[in-house]
Formats: sequence, C-alpha cells, structure tokens
Amino acid sequence: MTAIRLDGVSKVFEGEHLAVDDLSLDIADGEFLVLLGPSGCGKTTLLRMIAGLERVTAGDVWFGRTNGTQLAPRDRGVAMVFQTGALYPNRTVQENIMFPLQIAGQDDAAAGETAAGLADILSIGSVLDRMPRTLSGGQRQRVAIGRALVRRPDVFLLDEPLSNLDATMRTELRQEIGAMTRDLNVTTIYVTHDQVEALTLADRIAVMRDGRIEDVGTPTQVYNDPATAFVAGFLGTPRINLMAATVQVTAHHRVALDFGTQSIALPPTDRRSLILRHHDGARVIVGARSSAFSLVKDDDPANQLTGTLRAFEFHGQQSIAFVQCGIEIVDPDKVGRVVPAHAQQAADSVWSGPGARDRTASFVAKLRARFRPPTPPPAEPLSPPSHRRADLVLELPADADLPRGTRVHLALDTTQIHIFDHTGHRVDRINR
Repeated sequence: MTAIRLDGVSKVFEGEHLAVDDLSLDIADGEFLVLLGPSGCGKTTLLRMIAGLERVTAGDVWFGRTNGTQLAPRDRGVAMVFQTGALYPNRTVQENIMFPLQIAGQDDAAAGETAAGLADILSIGSVLDRMPRTLSGGQRQRVAIGRALVRRPDVFLLDEPLSNLDATMRTELRQEIGAMTRDLNVTTIYVTHDQVEALTLADRIAVMRDGRIEDVGTPTQVYNDPATAFVAGFLGTPRINLMAATVQVTAHHRVALDFGTQSIALPPTDRRSLILRHHDGARVIVGARSSAFSLVKDDDPANQLTGTLRAFEFHGQQSIAFVQCGIEIVDPDKVGRVVPAHAQQAADSVWSGPGARDRTASFVAKLRARFRPPTPPPAEPLSPPSHRRADLVLELPADADLPRGTRVHLALDTTQIHIFDHTGHRVDRINR
C-alpha cells in the first residue's frame, strides 16, 4: 500500500491554460478516492499527473515518503485503466493480462498461471484464448482491469472505466471493482462524472471544478453537508432546489429569508440565524432537496410556500412534481464560477533551462493572481430562471394523483436546508 500526497500541484497547458490550480490533497493507504466533476474540470489531467503521463507544472506528487514528481511512470508503482481499455489488439485475453509480468521478467508459465487465476476472479476465464475485438465492452474492461492488477500495483488509477458500458453492465462491474480493490487493499483513485458511481464506490469523494477541489469528504458528508452550492447542485437526483433569497432581520433580530413574494423564518436558535442577523439585506442562496418539502392541506403561512403544479412525472416507485412558486431558481453551474485562466502572452522561456521549476511555480502564481484576484468580486445578480429551473422540484408518492394547475401548499423543513452566500459558499462554514 502507498499513501499519496498532492502538494500544491498545478498544470498549465501551452503556457496559457491553467487546467489544475494549486491543488493539495492527501489520500490514505488503501483508500478508495473518487475524483468527481463535470467534463473539463481537470480530474483526468490530475490522474495523469499522478501516473506520470502528464508533466507537473508546479508542485509535488508524493508516494509515501518518496517524491515521485520526476519519476518515470514505470517507477511509480502505478497501474492505470483507461476509458477505452487500450488493449493490445494482436494479443489474446491471456496474453494481454500476462504481458506486464513478462515485461517484469517472469517466465511465461508462471505469468500464464497468474493471469488465468485473475481472469477467473474477473469472470473472463472462459475467453482467455479470444482476441479483444471479439469481446463485449464489459469483457474488454475486465481484461484491462486484470492487466492493471496482475502485477499488484501500489496505486490503482481508473479513468472513467465504465462510461462506455450500458447501465446493467455498469452496475455489475462497479460492484466488482469495489470488491476487488478493497480485497486487495490497494490505494485507488477513480475518475468519473457519474454521481452514482462516486456515492456507491468511494471511501471519500473529492468534487472538482475548474481545476480546483470544491469539497472533499465521505459520500454522506458531501451529499448531506455540501460545502458549496455547486457541490449541492452536482450531487443528487432530482437536483437540489437552489432558491435566490434576501436576508431580512427584524427589530427583534429574527431572521427571515425573503424569496420575493414569499418568505420563510429561521428559528432564533438556528446557528445560521445567529450568523445572518448581522447581514440584513444580504443576497443568499437557499438549498432544499426535494425531501425537505412536504405537501400540506391547510393554508398556514408559517414556513410554507404556495405554488401551482406545472408538471407531474411518474417514475415508477415515486413521482416528481414541478411547482411554480414565482421564486428565482439559481443555476449551480454558474454560482461562484471563476473563468479559467487564459494568459494573453506565452512565456516559452519559463518551461526549460536551469531553475525551470522555480520559474514555473512563479509563473503559475502570477497567472493565478492575474485571473483569480484575491479580493472577491462584487455581488452580481443571480442567474435568471428559465423553464424548469424556475420550478421547485419535489418527490411525491407513486400513487399521488394531482392534476396540472392545482394550487399546492409546501411546508419546508428548515433543519434540512443549506444556506450559501452569493459566492456559493456555506454561510456556516464546513470543516472536514
């Protein structure tokens, strides 16, 4: 087993695009860490830097007590599985799996025996003599996993290995990957944009955005206690309701969250109420998952929102209702977003010669300072509502039968809401 430490790692492409931004992260021995985020957030680039397939622009990658930043990929004790499998097309399944052992100097008989045993564990023992082109997508990925695991790596890296498979195969192989890596007790980093894979596989999840980590914690922590509005919006189906609100403080220091035509009150003992009573008039974002709402029959205005049922979808075990309440709904993809850095001048001399790493780190710092100012920008109007983003989304029992256009009253449980400032950070900061 090997622990991994990323110390201020950055990656700049072509001297102008900051793909990974001063990222630090510790991964424990034997931990299964999932890098989760949208396409283009830098998670695959980070994985490739750990593997040694991408050069680190600034910062260090540590494997245990060894600084592996300058080590060749073959010297890092790392095995990687790619999205496409990347098998040798002219070798059989058994030859693909045993190839790393042959390279390491093991004789063919011993390598073949080891490969056959691993193939049985991966449920591909019956296809050892077949060529990759004759296999299904799931079988090819099993071969790729077997080839990576056969030499018992210290670190196992997987780059969206299930994205090309159908839903049934993804579920089956996901369970096998989780079981195998934990049985082998190998430090594993898994890249995906699929929240289901992250929540079911991970010991911890690091949610990435624009080359930085927005939040890191156990699946329960990042889902139930997200650090930012982006994390809250990225995790969960149906998507969390993020509502634009204004803080209103009465003369008696009672705090209400005003949504324009409607409002809810926070209990005086709520920690967030104690924080917000000093910020009268501040713009905030209120996050409430569908489970925080419940339908009520009486028209009691206390902590209720009233709206019109605009759409109703039957999903088998549950139904999803879309309720128009006249509340501005915020797009989590736009909240607190920092535009990726694109320098206007290339600095070719930075990347080579004596002292290149120091100059590179200095260049990255200047690049970050130029495009990521240390002082937060002034508050801007939150993104306007559009179509279903203007609806509140809530779950109802499968047998619920409400006609469209029905006027409904929604009770909101304030213990289940999250409150973020205009930059998307929790007003009650999270310390993991």
